Amino acid sequence: MPGHHHERALREAGLLTGPRRTGYPATWLANAARRAVTPETILEIARSSGIDGDELHLLGDYEEVNDPRGKSFFLLPPGISGDDARRAVLLTYILNAGTDYGAAGRGVVHDFAATPYSVAEVRRIMDRQRANGWSYGRDVRFVDRNGGRLATTPNGILMGAGGSWVQRLYSQRGGTTWGDIFMVNTTAGVEPARVLRDIIASRRIWRAEPDGEVVVGGLDLDRLLHHEERHSAQWAALGYSGMLRAYGWELVRELIFRKTNRLEQDAGLHDGGYL
Repeated sequence: MPGHHHERALREAGLLTGPRRTGYPATWLANAARRAVTPETILEIARSSGIDGDELHLLGDYEEVNDPRGKSFFLLPPGISGDDARRAVLLTYILNAGTDYGAAGRGVVHDFAATPYSVAEVRRIMDRQRANGWSYGRDVRFVDRNGGRLATTPNGILMGAGGSWVQRLYSQRGGTTWGDIFMVNTTAGVEPARVLRDIIASRRIWRAEPDGEVVVGGLDLDRLLHHEERHSAQWAALGYSGMLRAYGWELVRELIFRKTNRLEQDAGLHDGGYL
C-alpha cells in the first residue's frame, strides 16, 4: 500500500496513533511514497512543522481542484481569514510532497534546478509567510472584498483571479505577485473561480486578450508558479517598501534603458515567459 512505510515510521516515532490514516493524511503519505520522499524526511517535516498528518483534514473544508499530474490545489471560500489562508497554503505544500518543477518535456529550458521536498523548504516557506504576513493579514481580505477568489498552490503561495477594477489594477502583464499572492491578470466580467479551475485543469496560465476574452496561454503553470514563488521570496527579503522601490527602478531600467530586469532575472526569465 502506498505510504505504508511512511505511516509506520510516524507511528514508531509516536507521531501517529489510532486507526490507519485515511483522507488527506493518507494522500500525503501516498504522495511522498510516489515521489520517493524518504520516511525520514516525512518525520523531520512532521516534527518541525508540528503537523502529524491529522491537521491535513482541515483541507477538507475547501474545494479541491486537481491538475493533470494529480497535484492538489484548493479553492478558498469567500470570507476566509488570513490565518486560515496561511495555514491552508502551508498544508497544500506539505500534502503534495513536490511541485513538478523540472518535469516539463524534452527541450524545455528551466532557469533553476528543482529544489527537493524537505524540512528546509517547509521552514523556508514558513519564514517567508511570516515576513509577508501583511499579504495574509490585509490582502486576503482585500481580494475577497473586491470580488476576487484565491486558491492555494503546491508551491506554497496563493494564486488569485478576478475582482473589481480596483483589484485588477494590482495585476499587470500576465499577472503580478504581491507578497505571497500571485494575481492572474483577467478582464471585467470573468467568473474568478472558473478561471482558477481552468488554469489548474489545463496546467497553463490564462491571459486576457485586448478584446476582453480570457484564453489559454503557453506558459506552463508549474514553471510560472516557481517563478512567482521566487518573487514572493523577494518581497520577504526586501520588505514591502523595499520591493516597491526596487521593482520600480528595475522597470525604469527595463523600459527606458532597455536593460534586463534583474528581479525578473532572479525569478527566472525562461520560467516567467520573458525568453
